[in-house]
This record gives sequence, structure tokens and C-alpha cells, in this order.
Amino acid sequence: MASADSRRMADLRDMDWVSAISERIDTQSAVREAAASLRAAHKRTPDLVLAFVSTHHAAAADKLHQWVRAELGETAFVGAITAGVIGAGRELEGREGLSLTAAWLPETSVRVLYVADLPLDESPASWAKHVGLPLDASSHLLVLAEPQSLDSERLLRGLDAAFPNACKVGGLVDGSGESHAPVLLVGSQTYTRGAVLVALDGPFDLTAIVAQGCRPVGEPVIVTRARGNVIQEFNTGKPTEVLRRLYENLDARDHALFDSSLFLGVEMKDQRTSYEAGDFLIRNILGIDPATGAMAIDTQLRDYQVVQFHLRDKDASAQELSQRLRAFGASEAARRVCGGLLFS
Repeated sequence: MASADSRRMADLRDMDWVSAISERIDTQSAVREAAASLRAAHKRTPDLVLAFVSTHHAAAADKLHQWVRAELGETAFVGAITAGVIGAGRELEGREGLSLTAAWLPETSVRVLYVADLPLDESPASWAKHVGLPLDASSHLLVLAEPQSLDSERLLRGLDAAFPNACKVGGLVDGSGESHAPVLLVGSQTYTRGAVLVALDGPFDLTAIVAQGCRPVGEPVIVTRARGNVIQEFNTGKPTEVLRRLYENLDARDHALFDSSLFLGVEMKDQRTSYEAGDFLIRNILGIDPATGAMAIDTQLRDYQVVQFHLRDKDASAQELSQRLRAFGASEAARRVCGGLLFS
């Protein structure tokens, strides 16, 4: 969520974000309908347009920039092909949908950067050069990444190292799989791999509110033996033993979630004495070796890290998001919100 500095509010009266959505089957007609809603809100050309388009419109991906430009004028244009789209307070999933979000950003520099791969050198200077921004740039970053072709965790670690004061928000777009269909829209270009970064440098703050949608089950445990991303032992036994005891103590509803919605939360801050929901970074469980009792997850671990199993369900997700939004709504920054982006 972007909020303007109160000292410059007088100069930023025209900062605004507007979202529109279309369910039309014909792609060009969908662009026209969504763009008409944006023009009704503002006559001026926006500084940035974000397009999120369902896979039904993928065949016309290379024409989207041209059609948006014809409707809204010359503007920075970024987008993604997704399984579901959100706009104007509605979500369309598994059906035709096209969402356009336009931003009018006075006194703000907007730079669109495409990254096809990652640098071999992990130094902050190398990362800054690779993405095309000055080292320690204060620009906030919107990041859309195709995860099958790019290590998104490494990308974010590199961006954190090179730009520690920048807020990074965004999401992972649907992988192109075997279809080789475009998933990233960058101006007039379309890409099946890589990541796009939008660097926003202006007199405003960007705040990230994250709801992981998971609730902890069982008790926190300590990783006493790990190699890379493989946990060999907890302080209470092998992973298979811990999981067996956990399952036996769950109710029938959680048994139904156990096979498809079980995750491992890894502590985000060391040396805590107590833990609760939100203290863990949720990671996928990649597999379990019945012979050794070991378990692999999708991040690197070290000995003596605290972890806890979590279950993901819609009720936990809605509750956590509501709690975080209420907390932000009570803050001083909430009074100056100019716009927001939602990534599911």
C-alpha cells in the first residue's frame, strides 16, 4: 500500500490508483471495457498500467500493450498471464478475466526492468548492475517472477542486499509449463521466463502486508540435524516420527487437510522464547524418505533452528488477513493511503 508523505500531500493531490476488470471473452473488447472504466476516473494518461490477464487471453498477449496504449496513451506497461485475476473488488478464477490497474504518480520516476537470469557474483554491486539500478537505490520495487525459470528466493536475497532500504512487493506468476505461452508482459514484449521489476522512486512510502494463510499445529520443535534443505532429526525425533504423533493428535477436519495442505514454518527471528502464528516463514514440504525418516523442504536450514508444522485453510487465511488489515487501519499511515495492490 502506498501512502504519501504528509509534508508533501499538497503536491500529491493527484496521486491515485484505479482498478477495473472485464469478463468479456474477446480480448480487445475486454481491454476497451476495462480502459473505459479507468478513463471515467481520470482523463489524464496514467504513469503506470498493470495488466493481469487470465490464460484464456494468452493468445493475444503480444497485442495487449498496443491495445492498452491506444485506449490510455503512452504509459509504462507491465503485466502477467495468471490463473485468476482480481480487480475492482472482484476475483475471477478459472474463467475469462482481464484486470487493469492504473496509477497516476506525480513526482515519481517509473522504471521497468526485465531480468532473464541471475548474476553469478553475489555481491550487492553485482546485483545492482545486473538489474540496472544504482547500488543502494531507494526506489521501491514491484517484482513479478516466473518461478520455474528463476530462483525467486535468491532474487529477493540479492535485491535485499543491493537495496536494503527498498520495499519489495509482488508475486510469482503461473509457470508456462510445456505450453511455452508468455507469462510476463513488459511493454511491447512478452516473456515465458525471468522476472520483471518496476522501480518506483518518489515522495511516498510502500508498505507490505502479508497473510500467509496458515495456522500452526502441534508444538514448535528444534532442528538438531540438517544438511542443506533436508531435515534429518528434530529434538523430539525423526521427522516421520514427529509427523506420526502430530497426525494422531489432530481432529477429523485437520486430517482432511494433512495430505494436501501441510507446510513447515521456519522461525524468522532467532532467540525467541515463545512463538505464535506469524512468527514463521511458511515453506513447502518437498518429500519424505520413509527409509531414513528425513524430510526435504524448499529452503536451506541450519542446526538448532526452530520450526513448526502448519496447515493452510481458507478460514485461517481470511482471519489472518483481516487481523493484519485492521492493525494497519489503526495506524497513522492508513490515513494517507493512495492505493494498493493485492496478490493472491
